[in-house]
Amino acid sequence: MTRPARVSDWRATTALSRAVILVALALLLGVALGRVELVLLAIPLVVGTGWALLARPPQPPRPRLELDEPSTVEGGPVLARVEVANSGERPLLCVATVRVPPWLRLKHGVGYYSTLLPPRTGTTMRVEGRVQRWGAYRLGPAVARSVAADGLLVADSAVMPSLPLSVYPAGERFDSTQPLPRARGITGTHRSRRPGDGGELAEVRLFHTGDRLRRINWRVSHRTGALHVNTTWADRDADVLLVLDVRHETGKSGGVDGRVTALDQTIRAAAAIVEHYAQQGDRIGLLEFGTGLRRLPSGTGRRHFRAALEWLVRVDPFPRALSLSPRLLTTALRPPHALVIVLTPLLDTDVVGFLAGLARTGRSVVAVDTLPAGAAPPRRTTWTELAVRLWWWERANTIDRLRNVGVPVARWQGIGSLDLTLRHAYQMSARSARVVAR
Repeated sequence: MTRPARVSDWRATTALSRAVILVALALLLGVALGRVELVLLAIPLVVGTGWALLARPPQPPRPRLELDEPSTVEGGPVLARVEVANSGERPLLCVATVRVPPWLRLKHGVGYYSTLLPPRTGTTMRVEGRVQRWGAYRLGPAVARSVAADGLLVADSAVMPSLPLSVYPAGERFDSTQPLPRARGITGTHRSRRPGDGGELAEVRLFHTGDRLRRINWRVSHRTGALHVNTTWADRDADVLLVLDVRHETGKSGGVDGRVTALDQTIRAAAAIVEHYAQQGDRIGLLEFGTGLRRLPSGTGRRHFRAALEWLVRVDPFPRALSLSPRLLTTALRPPHALVIVLTPLLDTDVVGFLAGLARTGRSVVAVDTLPAGAAPPRRTTWTELAVRLWWWERANTIDRLRNVGVPVARWQGIGSLDLTLRHAYQMSARSARVVAR
């Protein structure tokens, strides 16, 4: 991505004004006082200034701000360039300053760069660094100043517009081998409760007209004397809806290599879950509960995965406290058969009531605890430590009550951290389906 800048014309510097004043003063005094030495003293200044101005470039250079890649990942590199070319016959000095995002750690300098441009050449000033935290940022604006004629002329470029930079969350890769409940798509990797083409054996039954010959179980057929075939459970895709509770934050983030907050844990866990199910071909939707009910409709494929990452980096990091309305959120939980994964630090009673209400309606719901381990307020009194311990005990009781009403709760720990809860959700869905069938 590139953004050129408009350039103003050459204007005189303080050095040129000072030289003109000295020459005029020396000539006036020499003529008024009849002192030839003052006139001789002004001649070198006139010759030097005139010689420098004769090499005046026809027009100032037009700098361009370029960004190699508009997106990167936490801890990844960011490379931008300010390109400038000298079309004149004399060298130029170019000085550029670039405003960088707060989480970008530059490799060299603090945003000010300078270079000497030989005649009829161009050069590049590299702005290189490493971004420390996810988010949607802007690199720039940038301003460049060119100096010519031995410092007698200067041209200021207009502000080069800033460029968008998306920093995707990075975390431990999530992987789960558990099937999802209510897989109802056409194709996929999750076992459904209906027989069909798949890889998991359902039963061995007698051969019927229309059965494929390749499904004949020759061992059972030889033992029983009648043709038997293998039937399998159909593999289907599923709908997954991620609800992000970003109303609360714990402390100050330290970036990808520092302290993890509840918001960091939530966003990174969501990115890992989205990547996992996107690779399996499942339909994924996102719902943010923070400053509003911002939603990304369900979709699948690489384009939707990229859209989901762009959606995640624009989560409001400073949410306003809103009352959690179960009825309002229920209307946004579409489709009704989707697996609802709620990423929440479980810091208030509203979200607890919301999870319990979803479980009572028969929805497949899983809660992911994104509160960092050891989270505690700053210790100010001698009672703070005891109060924190009591709060953690009360929180553990709340989680147990959620599990008793049918809401599996798992702490996010990266790879395989949701296997047990997904297995529990699948078993509960299968049990409820059998009850309905009866």
